[in-house]
Amino acid sequence: MNNQWWEKAVIYQIYPRSFLDSNADGVGDIKGIIHKLDFLNDGTEPFLGIDAIWLNPLYSSPQYDFGYDIMDYCDIDPQYGTMAEFEQLLSEAHKRNIRIIMDIVPSVTSHLHPWFISSRSSKDDPKRDWYIWKDAPKGMKYPNNWFGVFGGRAWDWDKKTKQFYYHNSLPEQPDLNWRNPEVEQAVLSVLEFWFNKGVDGFRIDVLNYPFKDKEFRDNPYCFGIRPYDMQKHIYDKDLPESVEVGKKMRQIADKFQNKMLVAEIYNPNPEIAASYYGKKGDGPHMIFNFSFAYSKFKASAFKKRIVEWNKLSKGK
Repeated sequence: MNNQWWEKAVIYQIYPRSFLDSNADGVGDIKGIIHKLDFLNDGTEPFLGIDAIWLNPLYSSPQYDFGYDIMDYCDIDPQYGTMAEFEQLLSEAHKRNIRIIMDIVPSVTSHLHPWFISSRSSKDDPKRDWYIWKDAPKGMKYPNNWFGVFGGRAWDWDKKTKQFYYHNSLPEQPDLNWRNPEVEQAVLSVLEFWFNKGVDGFRIDVLNYPFKDKEFRDNPYCFGIRPYDMQKHIYDKDLPESVEVGKKMRQIADKFQNKMLVAEIYNPNPEIAASYYGKKGDGPHMIFNFSFAYSKFKASAFKKRIVEWNKLSKGK
């Protein structure tokens, strides 16, 4: 097979819960996806000619953020099916030359993940440092001025241990502390787990968010529509260390054959987004180019963005 199958692949996104409900419980499921594989690509007419399917998270989750709040990275949520059914999906998809791409969420977990339950149980718990806990400086209400991307302050108070924990997303999605080597090892092992199952690639959720400023300095203010947009996010995202996370994930993928990584870097600045390829092209194989979302809706504007992106990603 071509070592770079993804370069010309047609990738079809499936949001499992709303795709096809096979058991009439109101939620789409794995069996429903299997049932429709022939419509995607079985080699006979009519079919869509799909080369790969990107699945939004299927992991065990309380669904505060529809699966992006993960309780177990290595298990399937019962509402979607079982691990045996997922393995059947892999097998049936591969029979039809359809590859399976999963989501990986490296920067946050669910507040109900066993790691966080342990972390918030005590300041002395071995997993306390797996998440970001801070005191508020004297005379200050919060550890710093950071806001969460979903609204509100990015810090929640824990009554039991009397400290704040950091969450860039929902309060039910505490951020992992990637400065702890144990966290890095635990998350990277997730990729190996699924690659060993036969998964063909990963879409990496917000790869520019794992690392935060060591000193937790305040972000400078600017003009914006909502509080989160009224800050320049120079201390809570896009740190150089996050680029290194992508490189380490690539090292895992390269242990296997024909595995692909595509990273979500939601930043309108194409130079910052393209930097995640790595200077030697040793980061994710592909990066989402969100600069299109900030372009005028005209052909010349899109052409300009395409030329610009090709220059930035040349040789990657």
